[in-house]
Amino acid sequence: MSFSSEQKSFIIEKNSKSQCCRRAMLMGALFAKGYCSGNTVTLSLERRDCCDFIAKLVREFYSKDCDVRRSVDGGRRYIISFKSNSASKYISEMENTRDLFVTKCEGCQAAFLKGVFLLSARATDPKEHYSIHFSLGERADKFASYLSELDIAPLIFNSDTGKVVYYKDSTLIESFYGYAGMNNAMFALIDAKFVGEVRKNSVRIANCETNNIKKAVDAAGKQLDIIIALDEANLLSSLPDDLEATARLRLQYRDMSLAQLAAVSNPPISKPGLSHRFKKIIEIGERLLHSK
Repeated sequence: MSFSSEQKSFIIEKNSKSQCCRRAMLMGALFAKGYCSGNTVTLSLERRDCCDFIAKLVREFYSKDCDVRRSVDGGRRYIISFKSNSASKYISEMENTRDLFVTKCEGCQAAFLKGVFLLSARATDPKEHYSIHFSLGERADKFASYLSELDIAPLIFNSDTGKVVYYKDSTLIESFYGYAGMNNAMFALIDAKFVGEVRKNSVRIANCETNNIKKAVDAAGKQLDIIIALDEANLLSSLPDDLEATARLRLQYRDMSLAQLAAVSNPPISKPGLSHRFKKIIEIGERLLHSK
């Protein structure tokens, strides 16, 4: 089951017990896909479970004679049709009204957004990438304006089938899910973002460690090359006593790390102190070899 289908199933299963919220959800469905001719209202839906759910709400609030049938074009869509003066009036006037539904409790807004999501949305699994698309055609601008009033302004693009309202910003998507009361989707997004950040940090740390190791290996290789060249030219004794001792120790223990070499030095020396000695060996050694 896709992420979208999963979230729509949650909405259907967790239908509100509040009558005003159920009505607000039906308003969202009518806003998304409701069309009227006279007092006859039709909705076109893709999923059978969504169709049965919306038909149940229609029968509760508008018409016991709600009809459900397959699309006549032989496709996979379902058609809900019923007669209602109030529903057809809502659809015909929605473009000119500021309030898309009547809010009677705190849950009505979430219910309305769920209704729109149920009939028009496609949401990607946040484990893959972040996006929600609402296929709303001529009602896209109205919905975008409504969302903008919630401070979660979406984007709009023109597709072959009409205007689409969409989000690709994870923070805005998270906020939409919060406003819609879609907690399962919101937590899935938060979890995906957390896992993504952990993975990015792990890669960043691994890359940093790899770079540090490479730098250390390159530095050790350069140290050894200079020391070997000085030894072959009988110039090690030209170094100050402490640097000569360190150079000969490196010749003796070529594979040791800087920390290990510092530990076997006599007398012992700190790792930063040993690193400083090697820098001086390279500096003086290059000068000695160049002047030879």
